[in-house]
Amino acid sequence: MSITDRINRILFIMSFVAQNQGVALEELAKQVDMSPEELTKELEFMLLIGKPPFRPDDYVDIYVEDQRVYIEFDQMLNRPLRLTRAEALALLMSLQLLDPEVDPDAVQSLKNKIEHLIASSIDAASRLEDSILLDRPARPVSAHFDRLRKAIERRRKVEVQYYSLGRNETSNRVVHPYFLMKSLDYWYLTGYCEMRKDLRTFKFERMLNVKMLPNSFPPPQDSVIEAYKKEFLSSLGRRRIEIYFDSAVAPWVQEQYGSSVRQESDGGVVLSLFSETLEYPSRLVLGFAPHARPLSPPELVSKVAEDAQRVRRMYE
Repeated sequence: MSITDRINRILFIMSFVAQNQGVALEELAKQVDMSPEELTKELEFMLLIGKPPFRPDDYVDIYVEDQRVYIEFDQMLNRPLRLTRAEALALLMSLQLLDPEVDPDAVQSLKNKIEHLIASSIDAASRLEDSILLDRPARPVSAHFDRLRKAIERRRKVEVQYYSLGRNETSNRVVHPYFLMKSLDYWYLTGYCEMRKDLRTFKFERMLNVKMLPNSFPPPQDSVIEAYKKEFLSSLGRRRIEIYFDSAVAPWVQEQYGSSVRQESDGGVVLSLFSETLEYPSRLVLGFAPHARPLSPPELVSKVAEDAQRVRRMYE
């Protein structure tokens, strides 16, 4: 199978599951002419799909539960998507290259909207930096920090009304709250979810309501919590990382990382951060390729090269 065919298949799977949440694994396998086992491996691969800056909630969350498939996309719910005119034009040109069999009605609708926004703006030649605002449904940011903190201190269960973007619905989760953490300016609650029967991390922006319950929960094992924290907060470790980004993406990096970025004379920027592992910075570099390259430490340079080779082999 060619790379183009595989990409088209992945796009179809994401679109089909998003429109048919809870579709049976066997039915989805028939739709893409794969065995359930082959499809399961493809779904595992799709967990690597995400967008910069590759926070934990920036990846596609596609999972199988009771032999049914669900998908949730990124959790940026309360920020509208902003495109510069140049980005909108680039997106429009990319849409022209899409296989016409990939949901043609949806593609044409998106093209019409972008063309209208570009055409209705003023002085297209001189205002390339004008922003085009594509509104997305806003969701309230959680204001229940103190309640969650008290529940953690008292080891009390909480009931969280949580919004699912993929299913476009809310669910009530009974959670054993273990700890709160902040990563890249976003707050998260981590705890044991009774519905999923496993550790889960919940983003504050998706919590619509939080209620402390009278039931208590046993303290978690320290080793389990530390392992989970280490994995989740990999970007907050002690290893100093430096990554160079060229002028094409420098404004975005500057906006996202602020004081962690220093300006270079050629218009590019260098991002300095600390990471416990090399996984996060390697994904960051590859996500911005060819506009980014690792500077230090040497292990990161080797890691990026190895990961790039591994990704290439997956498509051979």
